[in-house]
Amino acid sequence: MGDTFNEGSESEKPVHAVTVSGFYLGKTEVTFDEYDAFCTATGREKPGDAGWGRGQRPVINVDWYDAVEYCNWRSIQDKLQPVYTIDKTRIDPNNYSQYDNKKWTVSVDWRARGYRLPTEAEWEYAARATPSPPGEGRGGVGGGQVRFGNGKDLADPSQMNFNARADYKAGYSVVGECRAQTVPVGSLRTPNALGLHDMAGNVWEWCQDWYDAGYYAQSAGATNPSGPGSGSFRVRRGGSWGATPLYCRSAFRSYPDPGDRGHTCGLRLALSLQ
Repeated sequence: MGDTFNEGSESEKPVHAVTVSGFYLGKTEVTFDEYDAFCTATGREKPGDAGWGRGQRPVINVDWYDAVEYCNWRSIQDKLQPVYTIDKTRIDPNNYSQYDNKKWTVSVDWRARGYRLPTEAEWEYAARATPSPPGEGRGGVGGGQVRFGNGKDLADPSQMNFNARADYKAGYSVVGECRAQTVPVGSLRTPNALGLHDMAGNVWEWCQDWYDAGYYAQSAGATNPSGPGSGSFRVRRGGSWGATPLYCRSAFRSYPDPGDRGHTCGLRLALSLQ
C-alpha cells in the first residue's frame, strides 16, 4: 500500500505490505436506480442528482451513514446477514468530529456475510489491478504497480472521468474533455484487470475506515487492516469527475467528515468471501 511512485503526500507513506483475505467488490459504483429502490422501499427522501439525471449514473449526495444503511438494506434484500448494527440514539464515543451532526454508533460484524463498505486496504488492492502473469490464466491480480484504478499510469479523459483541464496537467495526464458531471457507470468501457469500472474518477467512494494520517506507520504487515478505532473523518478513495489527476491516483487518501454529502461522492459495495 501507499505511494509507490513517490509523488503523493506524507499520509500515503510509508509504503508497506498488508494481507487481505478474499472478497468481492462491485463491478461498478452503486447507481441511482439501485439507491432509489432503497429510498422507495424505506420511505426516505431520494438524494438530488444535480440535474444530471439518475438511472445508471452513480448515486451522489450520500454520506457515510447513508452508505452503511444502504448496505444493510441490500443485504436483507438478497437474504444475507447485515454487517452493521446502527444505533441512532447513542452518540459514538469514538467519533471526534466537530462537524458531524449524526454521530450514530455503528458497529461492524466482520463475520457476517453481507454487503459492506470496502476497507481502505481492500479498495487499494482492487484499484491497483494488473494482468495475471503469463501462464497463470486470464484476468488480473490486485496490489500491483499501477497509478490509476483503471489499470493505467496515464489519466486519459477518454478512459476516465476527471478534471482534465489544461491547467491541471500533472505530467501523467492527457488534457481533454472536462465533463464537469458524472457519467453512467461503466460507460467509458475501461475496466481494470479485475473487471472493475470507474475505480479512478467519476465519484469518490466511501470506505469503512476512520482516517488517520499516520496509520500506515502502524499497519505495516497487518492482515485485513480496517483502520484506527476512532477518528474525526472517514476515508474515501478514487477521485471524481471534479478531481485533478493527483487525487485520482490509487494511493491517494481523501478524508471528509462522515456526514458530508456532495455531488462528487458515492459508494461501491464489498462482500467478504467466506
